[in-house]
Amino acid sequence: MTAQPDYDRHARLYDRLIANRVYNRLAWGVDPARYAAFTAEAVASGSGPMLDVGCGTAVFSAAAYRAASRPLTLVDGSAGMLARAGERLAATTVELVQADLFALPFAPGGFETVGCFAMLHVLDDPWAGLLALRPQLAPGGSLFVSMLVADGARRSRAYLRALHRRGEVGPPRSADELHAAAVPLFGDDLTVERVGAMAFLRARVAT
Repeated sequence: MTAQPDYDRHARLYDRLIANRVYNRLAWGVDPARYAAFTAEAVASGSGPMLDVGCGTAVFSAAAYRAASRPLTLVDGSAGMLARAGERLAATTVELVQADLFALPFAPGGFETVGCFAMLHVLDDPWAGLLALRPQLAPGGSLFVSMLVADGARRSRAYLRALHRRGEVGPPRSADELHAAAVPLFGDDLTVERVGAMAFLRARVAT
């Protein structure tokens, strides 16, 4: 895993930046409403347990999670991020767990839906992240992943490369590379949609 920013110390600053519409439109060519809509789509994909790995502060997902009627488990490696998520979801029964993507404390096949939103691009090897997510899915379950890719506008590509040089994200990958990495794990029942510099992967495992 690539070196990470100090999310525990900067969770509130992260909130203000990442939720900023102007920042997202200028940096990545996407309206942050798309992030919230993608999370809501994942929540609506089933009624059984759902896992969100790398939930951050739940700045985009909290509304969908507050409205959900299914069991939800949110995981992040940062206690600071989880604390912010807990503030947003204080009146819910959402379970918050501090854990690493590569050491998830759950039995295999325990979730009907797994989400991983805007997190895999921070890894040196995002495809290892996909591999770690796959065992969490029950037969017939659905995966929803979003990640920054190197296919956006010139400004987005330059910014992503700069973040990589600073150690804040892994090597930039393309949407086609994401698709190619997912096929061996999930077969052909998947799609990758790109909006600006953000790719949205939807996949379903066989029953």
